[in-house]
Amino acid sequence: MPRTLNNFSENLIIITAPSGAGKTTLIKNILKYAQENEEKIFLSISHTTRKPRKGEINGKDYLFVDEETFNKNIQGNKYIEYAIVHENLYGTPQEFIDSKIQSGYKVLLEIDWQGALNVMQKYPLAKSIFISPPSIEELKDRLVKRGLDSEEVINKRVAGAALEMEKSSKFQYEITNISLDIATKNLLNIIFRENNG
Repeated sequence: MPRTLNNFSENLIIITAPSGAGKTTLIKNILKYAQENEEKIFLSISHTTRKPRKGEINGKDYLFVDEETFNKNIQGNKYIEYAIVHENLYGTPQEFIDSKIQSGYKVLLEIDWQGALNVMQKYPLAKSIFISPPSIEELKDRLVKRGLDSEEVINKRVAGAALEMEKSSKFQYEITNISLDIATKNLLNIIFRENNG
């Protein structure tokens, strides 16, 4: 019987957070730890129709595609999941994930809550982690200090974050990112140490 992604889905780690909760920084810390300790880990790169932000690199941060290409991929069943987030399309390509998991990698999926719930239905053995900010006020402050978005976009993200945080109970784990060091240790423990003994 051929092995499928579901056989390996305990090595699929879904990470979700409202924008500004520190998810990207935490994932960078995980990847750095993995590199230093020769752990096999791969961060899945999503397709998106949104425009690159300053400093983002195509093929590293996201695979930036136009709407026509994205819709063709949907028709060709190329995505494990896809969703509209802040008026842009995001999709998780299945091919990368299949090949990496079957090669013994732990695969991190950095996706929004809608996509996460879809993946969790398909792969119930996957680990699901929700990163929360200490509060909505702190989240807004971080988004303003980050300086990447207009006030209108920040207000939309903050309103969306309140809805997202209501979904945290649907995840296996929740980490509140009050301290980056502590949140990193908690995330490392879930990814590398649980179910390994």
